[in-house]
Amino acid sequence: MRAKSLFEIFLMFLFTIGFTSCSDDDKQEYSLKLSQISCEVMQGYSVTIGLTAHENTTLNIEAPELIDAVYIWESDGNKAEIEIKGKQKGETDLVVTDHETGESATIKVKVTEYPMPHLAVKQPKGNIFDMMNFYLYNEDSKPINSNNLSAVCDSIVWTADGVDGSFKVFEYGEGDGWVDNHLTLEWGHCFKYPGEYKTNLTAWKDNKVISRHELAVTITDGKDFLAYNWTDITKDSQAWDTYVDVLQSSPDWMTTYGLSGTVPFVEVRVFSSDNVLKFHTFYDYFCKLYSLPTYEDKTDKQKMWQLYDELFSEQKKYDSAYPVAIWVAERANIVLLLLDESTEFPGYVVYAEPKKQ
Repeated sequence: MRAKSLFEIFLMFLFTIGFTSCSDDDKQEYSLKLSQISCEVMQGYSVTIGLTAHENTTLNIEAPELIDAVYIWESDGNKAEIEIKGKQKGETDLVVTDHETGESATIKVKVTEYPMPHLAVKQPKGNIFDMMNFYLYNEDSKPINSNNLSAVCDSIVWTADGVDGSFKVFEYGEGDGWVDNHLTLEWGHCFKYPGEYKTNLTAWKDNKVISRHELAVTITDGKDFLAYNWTDITKDSQAWDTYVDVLQSSPDWMTTYGLSGTVPFVEVRVFSSDNVLKFHTFYDYFCKLYSLPTYEDKTDKQKMWQLYDELFSEQKKYDSAYPVAIWVAERANIVLLLLDESTEFPGYVVYAEPKKQ
């Protein structure tokens, strides 16, 4: 066998050094690296951290109720971005482990509180039956997003102290293969009684209250009758007015107006096929608004006919309807009428005219 020349031995030595150097560089290139080892993220929002590692890398969250974390590999096989999404306020560790090299690193994550929406109203004062327009806003002017809210709470509910019912401003739910959420940024409501109302915006998570914002509105009874002043009625209405009740605290009301000859009037009805409910809706409402009826048919029905003729105009719209109760208020005479007692399902209506001087 021919002995190797010194030149051949030297070439082999250089090749061996070059090969070893490339392997060391390779190993160094694929060691675990993070662009940062701590971060702060708001509930409902995300941040990203750069990662260099092998694809056989796992993420372990110490408190998974606080954050979600996933990584997305780039086209360069050892580069990725870890996306961290805040869920609940608190602090936790995210441990990143490269199982090819056995290396681990810890990211300290702090989740800050999401600025929950506050409650506002376009006008803090109104009359009964006026539309009060409420809306949501954030103090830092950040947009209010249903996806962000879903990470923070299950629902947000609007209520008013002393009024039955509630209105779900935001609701989130999910199940097997489905996700449902809705968000209302603005809504209206008509209050039927005067008073100072404390309205509340309450956020819920897992059946627990996580935030509440209170806002007061003032409702007055400053017009001649409900939403009307008599001097404003100069012709017959061509339509019925309806009133928004998002709390669904009572049957829906509707009103119209016109002239009986030259005398203005207002007529009030409720949407219901239940005439007992109609009667109690009207009777209870006007008793609470004005006190008990000035006259009632429980003692002398004939007397009610006479009072109906005396207190209301001769051209009144319902001249043959039966007067069940009459309220003589400061600026209006109001009568609860049974339109047709002979039918199986009689109807009730409230009719009002200016109080005679």
